[in-house]
Amino acid sequence: MDIVNYEVFYEARYEYEDVVTTNDNTLKVVPYDGDNQVVIEEKVETEPAGYVTKYRDILGNSVYRVKIIEPHYSMVIRSTSKVRVKVLDFIDCELPCIVHEPMFTDSTKLINVEYFKPIADKIYNGSKTLDEVLHKVVSFVNGKVKYREGVTNVDTPAHKSFEIGLGVCQDIAQITIGILRAMGFPARYVMGVVHDNPRTTHAWIEVKTPNGWVPIDPTRKRFYSEIKYIKFAIGRDYYDASPIVGTFVSKGRGWLKKLTVGVKRV
Repeated sequence: MDIVNYEVFYEARYEYEDVVTTNDNTLKVVPYDGDNQVVIEEKVETEPAGYVTKYRDILGNSVYRVKIIEPHYSMVIRSTSKVRVKVLDFIDCELPCIVHEPMFTDSTKLINVEYFKPIADKIYNGSKTLDEVLHKVVSFVNGKVKYREGVTNVDTPAHKSFEIGLGVCQDIAQITIGILRAMGFPARYVMGVVHDNPRTTHAWIEVKTPNGWVPIDPTRKRFYSEIKYIKFAIGRDYYDASPIVGTFVSKGRGWLKKLTVGVKRV
């Protein structure tokens, strides 16, 4: 088991075409504190400054709520963290090796498990071990869905992006989850940053095995101990783990001007 310490930086800059009188945001922009991660320190701040509260949601994610009432034409959300990541070794098992975790085996608004059942049955049949079936699923998804930005959005269900055959890491992760859940394997959505030259946040998955949760990145075709990423949030699908969700009061529109993320091994 490898143990790695990181410093993590996240900054999102927003601009608005008219004055904003109130900005209310829910943030999941610090590392998850649990499972294979231990948060050593964290700090969240905004420009302009706002009223800040913190809590843990039902999935264990660290959530910040920030409300800004100072009039502004731009906003910055920034987090700095130190986290210890334990890179766990994968232990294979012969099929069936099912672990019961109903929260992460059922359908959600974005993942229709029944839709993927015929696909899951074809892939599962003939597989002998968990490692074999996981590699088969990732290979299948990559053969059917090509990475392309601008075709889907955060509200696109997994079966729709599968039918289109195009999508981004969020779509590829949710399709993979749908197939694995249809096989009976608990699988959850993960949002965070990669450890090697991140440019934005990334989505991958974790599968629960008899020895615990193991990571898989179906977009990059990485498995288990290859993944030394830093997870910010886990969820049943994207809706549980989106980094920033908010509303603002203004006569004009707003947009994300720039997103900067950084990871440094220490």
